[in-house]
Amino acid sequence: MKKRILFSLVLVLTVILAACSNGDSDDDNSYSEKHAPTNVKKITEQDIFSSDKKGEQLSEDEANQAIKKYLDVNSDILDNKYLIQYKLDKQTGTDTKITDKQAKRLSELSHNAVKNDVRFEKFVKNNTLPKGYKENVDRIITYFKALNSTISNADEDIEQLDYQPQNELNVVDVSTKYAGDVNGKQQDKIKKFLKEKEIKTDAVDK
Repeated sequence: MKKRILFSLVLVLTVILAACSNGDSDDDNSYSEKHAPTNVKKITEQDIFSSDKKGEQLSEDEANQAIKKYLDVNSDILDNKYLIQYKLDKQTGTDTKITDKQAKRLSELSHNAVKNDVRFEKFVKNNTLPKGYKENVDRIITYFKALNSTISNADEDIEQLDYQPQNELNVVDVSTKYAGDVNGKQQDKIKKFLKEKEIKTDAVDK
């Protein structure tokens, strides 16, 4: 009986140590806990939304493709945010809350997220959307600009951490001032529109 208990304890300890070892990895594909997605794609300039269209009456197919591209990039942005936050939350017992590598990645993510928002918003402004699209597309833009607000001032937030190391950086939780833009009601409206137009994306569910 004692041997069985001892064996069980050793087995549990082995599993715990293995989990801790995996958690210390800096590999972007090694995380599986909540808000730590696997296979996270690092976003580059080439990935973000871009279009030279101007002064055109967009067909539903053109509008749908543009919306999907914008949403897919935002899906990758959210994955990156969750992964960065996961790594930040894991750091304990150090004076620096964010490493130079993390700061660089967060800064790049911030710049690309802003570019994605600005370029898509300009695309919508410079062209005519199909009937019934404008209000829904504006809602989508407002929703994701609010979500991206947590990293829009990343460089400034990181600089503040240099002077106040005890502060914690949060790149996931959206400020309450955006409560009207990011909530279940807005999500449902966006999902309904996307379903009607058969635009498949998981960005709104993250």
